[in-house]
Amino acid sequence: MTRNTIETQNSFKIEVHLPITIFIFFCYCMAIAFAAPERDLNRAVAGVTGEIVAKLPKDSGAERIALIPLNATEPDLKTVSRILTSMLASQLVREIGDTLIGPERLDWHQYPTDGSLLTPEQVKQYGKSLACQWLISGRITKFDLVVNLNLFLWEVKTGYLRYVANRQLSPSAALAALYATAPASNLQPYFLKWQSLPDMDYFALAVEVSDPDGDGFNEVLVASEKRVKVLKWSGVDFGKHLDLSEIQYATDEMSVLARPRRIMLAADRNGDDRDEIYIGIPPDLTRRVEWGADRGVTTFAEESLFLAQGGERLIFGETDANQLTYRGKSTNCWVWRMGKIHLKHPCPLPVDYHSIATHVVAIDRFTSEVAIVDLEGHLQIYHIDNNTTRLLWQTPPIFGEGIAVGDLNGDGTPEMVGTVKNLPSTLEFSDQFIILEQKGDLYVEGWRSPLLDGQIMDMKIADADNDDRPELIVCLRSQKGSQIQLYVATE
Repeated sequence: MTRNTIETQNSFKIEVHLPITIFIFFCYCMAIAFAAPERDLNRAVAGVTGEIVAKLPKDSGAERIALIPLNATEPDLKTVSRILTSMLASQLVREIGDTLIGPERLDWHQYPTDGSLLTPEQVKQYGKSLACQWLISGRITKFDLVVNLNLFLWEVKTGYLRYVANRQLSPSAALAALYATAPASNLQPYFLKWQSLPDMDYFALAVEVSDPDGDGFNEVLVASEKRVKVLKWSGVDFGKHLDLSEIQYATDEMSVLARPRRIMLAADRNGDDRDEIYIGIPPDLTRRVEWGADRGVTTFAEESLFLAQGGERLIFGETDANQLTYRGKSTNCWVWRMGKIHLKHPCPLPVDYHSIATHVVAIDRFTSEVAIVDLEGHLQIYHIDNNTTRLLWQTPPIFGEGIAVGDLNGDGTPEMVGTVKNLPSTLEFSDQFIILEQKGDLYVEGWRSPLLDGQIMDMKIADADNDDRPELIVCLRSQKGSQIQLYVATE
């Protein structure tokens, strides 16, 4: 075959294929241009959700799937993104059930809002913090005639993008979203912000938030049976503190009955800008753990059990013969001044109790208020004035061991969090907690958590991740192991 013949054939291919290619591309563009944008939000959400679910592996029914909030390229689409995220979550729940980790359990501030795609590193980090195998994200973009909705399916193990689903919404549908009422998007006053994997390699008994290294940032401390571990927030997850190693505070000489109970509190009592950690160990021992030049463990007070603190006031008590409850009449108040015990006086409570907490509500050094859960399950508030106590308020007998007091929603008044014990027929616990908010002279239920997969061992209210917002830190124990969860008030 001659060179001219080859050139003629190639020219023929170009002349024939190029118009066909242009025609196909033109038809594709026209199809997009003239395809009617979706005017029904519900149908658009159902369609795009169905596409994503269809791309999940058939054997992924037991795997966890997380939906993170959709981001938007335009500021005026923020409300649309929030409404559509809520609608997508509802549709996903209908299709895949409780394997979904919905956006109501997440902190919206930690996810991208500029319309950018996730990186593989972000996918892996978010997946680890949410303990999920698949991640769904999305983006809303405004064009001249349509609002474009993209939904992305990510595989957490590899960080790879596995599928993209697309729907185009008419401006009228987007406008309808601005006025849509989506109860799930705004009515939950508190939500799960972060949780660890439920299989930590140690049994967590107590949790505390403090600044043991004096750098001005809080760390989360977790007490196991023998050691205190220091966890630092990385921006996405809590990991081992690189500069502060764990400290052993207990030995095998403790009785078996003493093991399940710990109370861990933190305070800078010696004025070195480093918080010391006080661990109450029944029946009558308090250990002080500190990091610094003289890192180590000391016995803080003989024959005393550190139970709670409020400002300069420390509350000590005694357990009963079985080391399972506290003797109300043996409760004492110690006032700490200038690094020393300044004053000791009794603050007897008229009932024995499971749990005690206090807040800085002090008229003078002799007056404060404490909250307890008595043995019958009442959550009670007592006013302590000199050596006398007076019952101010109580709930019906529904609470169990575990209580926290602090300003969780940032309104200037403390909330109380109590544990509700639910004992099914199996040995596994399924606790939940109730957040009580102060309304005048009363406390009313602000939010009740769903049933948790485990038993609540400890709760604290503090800023755990240094974002200037207090969190409720919950320490859980289940058959899988231990887990830490953070809950926060919805803005």
